[in-house]
Amino acid sequence: MRIVASGDYLHTIGTDTPDAIGFDVFGPLADLVDLALLPASPQTEAVAASDLIGSDVLLMLGQYLAEASIAPAAGRLTVVARAGVGVDKMDIAALTRHGVLLFNVPDALTEGTAAGALALMLAASRHLVAQDRLTREGRWDDRQHHRGREIYGKTLGVIGPGRIGGELIRLVAPFRMRVLAYSPRLTPERAAGIGAEAVPLDRLLAESHFVTICAPLTEETRGMLGAREFGLMRRDAVLVNVGRGPIVDQEALTAALRDRRIAGAGIDVFETQPVPAGEPLTLLDNVVLTPHAVCDTYELRRDVLAVIARELRGFAEGRLPATAVNPEVLETAAFKAKRKALLARISARPR
Repeated sequence: MRIVASGDYLHTIGTDTPDAIGFDVFGPLADLVDLALLPASPQTEAVAASDLIGSDVLLMLGQYLAEASIAPAAGRLTVVARAGVGVDKMDIAALTRHGVLLFNVPDALTEGTAAGALALMLAASRHLVAQDRLTREGRWDDRQHHRGREIYGKTLGVIGPGRIGGELIRLVAPFRMRVLAYSPRLTPERAAGIGAEAVPLDRLLAESHFVTICAPLTEETRGMLGAREFGLMRRDAVLVNVGRGPIVDQEALTAALRDRRIAGAGIDVFETQPVPAGEPLTLLDNVVLTPHAVCDTYELRRDVLAVIARELRGFAEGRLPATAVNPEVLETAAFKAKRKALLARISARPR
């Protein structure tokens, strides 16, 4: 089974080695797989069609995957494994049309992203970035202008109380926070089961000291928070976004922070990534910004690749991934034919 890993792995690897970030988990599968890392490429670019031709599996980190890249390789390409949760940068309809199964690893990122959200809550509420700058510049007397606020006993509003939102609720339990939660289909019973109260979005915004976005990007969530919504929030509120950038109107957020309509923000995801030079949001002192990496740890990288390696071993042995994003592809003739051919090649390999 020939696997290629998207070029953003090498682009972001820095001084590490592939083994250091978890690719050594494929070592025990050497009798089943042939793994190659594609040439370094930034996440702003799409995986090239020429890099996919002749491969059975694409292991995706965070680049784009478009129809133009999928179609030329579709005669053999059978599986795309997304090393993360979000699939908004992929043409899922094209994958399905061409008989390519897509699966992701949502559980592996849950703890890291929830912990990252909590870190942003604390960093933004304590003005840690501004205080770091004051310390480095010797401006200790200016610290009075960057006095922090507690999170103990405050109200947390979670937009998207799924895996990550639910884990965040568990993490804040020692802080004795009252938790409100919103999702279009959230029931009072399910909310109570994770320690929250299900409320309408407007009420969540009006009552929460911390509003944390953990939702995926969908047509329902795109543009969910704009000028109207920021107008509903408390003046001492902090917004944290670890979901997706386009859920928030970034221009409206910048205005709300600049005018002190809300107190602060911790933002890991943006409308445009990487953030363009001179982006007004980067000029503010009441926002903590991270480059879509607040969950990125050595442990998480290894855990994600371990899950993918386990799922691909299972696929080579005739099982299907547990977290298919487009399960309808499983019944298509194209997928069935490619899977049958792949399993036959694996069975015929020298022992």
